[in-house]
Amino acid sequence: MVTVRGKNSGFTLTELMVVVVILSLLAALSTPLFTRDNNARRGRSWAKIVAQTLQRARFEAMGDRANMHVLLYRARIDTYREESVGVYTLIASIPGPVANVVGSPTVAIWDARIDLTVPSSKNALMDTTPAAPTSPAAANDIIFTSLGSTVGNANWRVYLRNELLPTNHPDASFLITIGGLTGFISSNNQVTLP
Repeated sequence: MVTVRGKNSGFTLTELMVVVVILSLLAALSTPLFTRDNNARRGRSWAKIVAQTLQRARFEAMGDRANMHVLLYRARIDTYREESVGVYTLIASIPGPVANVVGSPTVAIWDARIDLTVPSSKNALMDTTPAAPTSPAAANDIIFTSLGSTVGNANWRVYLRNELLPTNHPDASFLITIGGLTGFISSNNQVTLP
């Protein structure tokens, strides 16, 4: 026998409980996916910020007719204008996406180098306390000249690693290249870091 509901009747308690259980299961299954996507988004965003900061420093060097120093650290970027020999002015200091607690995973700048070797681990220099540029330049100091090129026309490669994701994730590693002569900056993720 089929019961017919009247116009003013609603859902039964059993029907509502079934809907709540289904929604709970869907939420439980989708939470890990959202967390992983947020971590991947953080990595892509930080790689974009690093590339934009390098590009901005290059443009400011050409516009101000002064050398611009970009110092890279594990979870921070500092940009300095060279006023005269040994005199530097801090232009910008940009913190990374996650607080840099020693030993905690983050979206980190692992290394910046002018050779073509891929780092096997993060560079310890990148963990140092931020400081002003020195002469001779430190290994984490990318210098743009007033012509838009890097000092010595060195081709730089900046390696970023999203330590919040497994190594085999497509957004786990990023590579930013800087053409020495032109200063052209390109960002891609065609590298795999451990």
